[in-house]
Amino acid sequence: MLFLSFFLCVGNYAQAERRTVSTSSEQRTGTCTGVVKDAVTGETIVGAAVLVKGTTNGNSTDFDGKFSIDNVPVGSTLVVSFMGYQTKEVVWNGEVLTITIKEDSKTLDEVVVVGYGVQKKANLTGSVASINAEALESRSVASVSAAMAGTMPGVTVIQTSGAPGAQTGSITIRGKNSINAASPLVIVDGIPGSMNNIDPQEIESISVLKDAASSAIYGVQAANGVILITTKKGKKGQKARVDYSGTVTWASPTAKLKFLGAADYATLYNEATLNEDPNAALLYSPEDIELYRNGKDPIGHPNTDWYNEVFKKHAIETQHSLSISGGSENTTYMASLAYLYQDGLSQEKQYERYNGRINIDSKVAKWVNLGVNASAYRGLNSDEYEGFGSLMQYVNRIAPTAPVYDSEGNYNYNGLQNPVAQQGRSGELRQLDQQLNATAYLNVTPIEGLSIKGVYSLRHDYRDYRTFKKHFSYGTFDSGDREGAHNHYNWNWYTSQLLINYNKTINKHSFGVLAGAEQVKYTYRYTTTSRKGGGSDELTESLNTLDASSQKNTDGGYETARQSYFGRIQYDYNNKYLFEANLRADASSRFPKDNRWGYFPALSAGWRISEEAFIKDNADWLSNLKLRLGWGKTGNEELKDDDIYPAVATYAYGKTMFGHQLYSTAYESRYVNNELQWATVTNYELGIEAGFLNNMIGFELSLYKKKTNDMLLYLPIQGVIGMEAPAQNAGSVENRGFDLNIFHNKRINSDFSYAVNFNVSYLKNEITDMKGTEGEDPDNKKYWRLEGYPIGSFYGYKANGYFNTAEELATLPKRTSSDQVGDIKYVDLDNNNKIDAEDRTVIGKNFPSWTGGLNVTLFYKEFDFSMLWQGAFDVDAYYTGEASYAFYNSGKVLKRHLDRWTPEHHNASYPRLTKSTQNNFVTSSFWLEDASYVRLKNISLGYNLPKRWLSKTGIEKAKIYVAGENLLTFSGLEGLDPESPSDTRGAFYSNVKKVSIGLKVSF
Repeated sequence: MLFLSFFLCVGNYAQAERRTVSTSSEQRTGTCTGVVKDAVTGETIVGAAVLVKGTTNGNSTDFDGKFSIDNVPVGSTLVVSFMGYQTKEVVWNGEVLTITIKEDSKTLDEVVVVGYGVQKKANLTGSVASINAEALESRSVASVSAAMAGTMPGVTVIQTSGAPGAQTGSITIRGKNSINAASPLVIVDGIPGSMNNIDPQEIESISVLKDAASSAIYGVQAANGVILITTKKGKKGQKARVDYSGTVTWASPTAKLKFLGAADYATLYNEATLNEDPNAALLYSPEDIELYRNGKDPIGHPNTDWYNEVFKKHAIETQHSLSISGGSENTTYMASLAYLYQDGLSQEKQYERYNGRINIDSKVAKWVNLGVNASAYRGLNSDEYEGFGSLMQYVNRIAPTAPVYDSEGNYNYNGLQNPVAQQGRSGELRQLDQQLNATAYLNVTPIEGLSIKGVYSLRHDYRDYRTFKKHFSYGTFDSGDREGAHNHYNWNWYTSQLLINYNKTINKHSFGVLAGAEQVKYTYRYTTTSRKGGGSDELTESLNTLDASSQKNTDGGYETARQSYFGRIQYDYNNKYLFEANLRADASSRFPKDNRWGYFPALSAGWRISEEAFIKDNADWLSNLKLRLGWGKTGNEELKDDDIYPAVATYAYGKTMFGHQLYSTAYESRYVNNELQWATVTNYELGIEAGFLNNMIGFELSLYKKKTNDMLLYLPIQGVIGMEAPAQNAGSVENRGFDLNIFHNKRINSDFSYAVNFNVSYLKNEITDMKGTEGEDPDNKKYWRLEGYPIGSFYGYKANGYFNTAEELATLPKRTSSDQVGDIKYVDLDNNNKIDAEDRTVIGKNFPSWTGGLNVTLFYKEFDFSMLWQGAFDVDAYYTGEASYAFYNSGKVLKRHLDRWTPEHHNASYPRLTKSTQNNFVTSSFWLEDASYVRLKNISLGYNLPKRWLSKTGIEKAKIYVAGENLLTFSGLEGLDPESPSDTRGAFYSNVKKVSIGLKVSF
């Protein structure tokens, strides 16, 4: 009802103080007039919606809080609503009305989407967080995941890139439960889906199920939490309404590496040369350095800022969304179209996306509803052949002493690729992604309280990936043969559901029962093709021009299936004592036949203490107080991407020589484990919720413990077996922590109101059992998996200053015999007077222990203002290569390298400079950075055009606004965004800060 004011036509208001009543033979009608006031302050309310119940006849209050509605039957019920207030119904008997409405925090009566249904927030016994459409309205974000950062406790969102088409966040809910995966299940309108290709303007609400009590209904898919997305629908009795939303955005990097200019580069290069060989000839003379500094010889002694030469200062993004929605008493509809364009900071980088959605629900009989939800998107990601990362690496390497052009105006080549010459000439990369979702359902309600719903859904994803490398040359550089690739990928999900719900209230007892079945079939197919040599730079769309004799192609795919049965029982007595039980049984084709089924129960209970008489009678200031307890189990089937059928012998193809003949052969490549079963996550939860002074202020606190058992690990086997190790149920991981959300909202008067929401979470993650497989992560040797430490632990030496004197170098333990004065010295942890592998230990971790957010919203007359701060703490990052080391890979130097060790300067932040010696680059705490940060994630200022301006235009409402994303970041990192990949050389697309102007219009 809070949105009814958006649906009413704005007109000229009759300011009559008398009533005019006409009489007919059937019913008396007249003009209903009145005023709407705040029940506490007595001030009139501007813009409240007053609607004759069961019709579309209504109006909004004017600037004196008055309203007038013609042709109202005497005895009609009026529905009065206004954002931030409780909806009220009043019967009109012909008199002038004075209507008072009370402020409403919405905390208790809010309906929250949960697994396979909805519940009143007041009656939840699990841990569920949610945000609604208003939280996304003025955000210049292209993905839903990015918009969730900082909004909910226990939900950690890390956005590592600002690249077009990749501005998405990785989401972790209450820590990582496995070394294999941590991604939550995403459900869109009741069907498993993807969240990052949805237009944010299509979304009505997002719910996050954080504990097993709320998520166990999804069983094996719910180990890492569940995100429920509900898209917008039409509303009964609403006339056709058209909504438009559009933004134009300027995006620029949040951070970039600070490289030194040519004069400083030359100075440090000479110093590094002498550090490695005191007798070496120097490349740069004092005269050279001075010319680099004063800029008098731009050709022979340039000072090239390669970043500015290659990249734009900012990139343009634009978003447009158009929707129409409405409904009669029997049918509701919503249809939308959206377009997104993101230009990149490089010449070739860009992304386009088209979205479409239609949701229809129709009551075809008194007890039968039919519905269709369909959506599609098409995304095209374009880049140059080598990609943005390679271009950035060229920029990070090539020295500022190298010119862009030689003396004859041609591209210069000095042994490293010239990124200006490379850009726009290397070829192209095109990735086309398309998706079609279609869901149909039939809902039957044969008797009161009983509903039977059948659902069938098809989701089809398609990817067309095409690359073409052009031939080009400059100086002595030659790019080599042309080559191209064209790959096709197809993914299909077929989902069937049967849901039976029964709800019944008998006196003070309320019951709810859910029984359901679900089946999901998944298929994947791919074809890859490539050719090399020949061809033409003008014919990049076809491989046919390339050398046919070089052709390579592969194809393949697989299928999986899952069958599930589930149920839920809910009970509450007088809205005070709450109980819920869930059970799900899942069977997966990925597991052996005898271990295919897994069972995932959950129990939870709540006590609404504030509903007890001894509280109501003695503490009217206490609006809400609820205790809740929860326990449950969820499952996990995450295996390696190529380990699809661990219960079936896997064969590989090869070639073997027998005698003098080469034969094609097949061999069993992976050992079968017939005992493999589900990993399980057991969750314990204690929560308390409280609200005070009509929920003007309150908090929610949850304490939890999660324990993963039978984690899927690939334990080593004897090499004599000659096959890869199979997955086994072996390891354990534990997560402990708390989530805290504190809220405060207040309406000062009819003109001014505000709301403040603060959330903070703490998490301790620990591997408790690795079954003897402790050691380095095979995918990244900087990370180790060790019992007693978190997933994502950095492992290396502990730095302990520098060797400052020859005496220290001679007497203290060294890591290598080539260590020199000015190099990093390390702690001898085992006290054996030498630095070796046994002196390594855990030196940091890549996941934050603390996360938080602060959201402030203000409303003053037609203005609204909001800002969202987000932060992460107790987290480390390890930067290597060009992002950290001087002259690495024939690269250049950073501003931080000015503060380097010299015989006269021992208290330096960087060791002695070297060109090729890498003694200091071993993994150690020296290169570890504190990646904690606080960021102004979003800020927005909007102006809602007064309705008196719009009354004759046919426009129901209009809003203009300016907004910013990531405008301020406070971090100890220099030149790198704190959300950037935690182990990187800097060759990536940084996060971006955005400034947007936007328009929202409703007709």
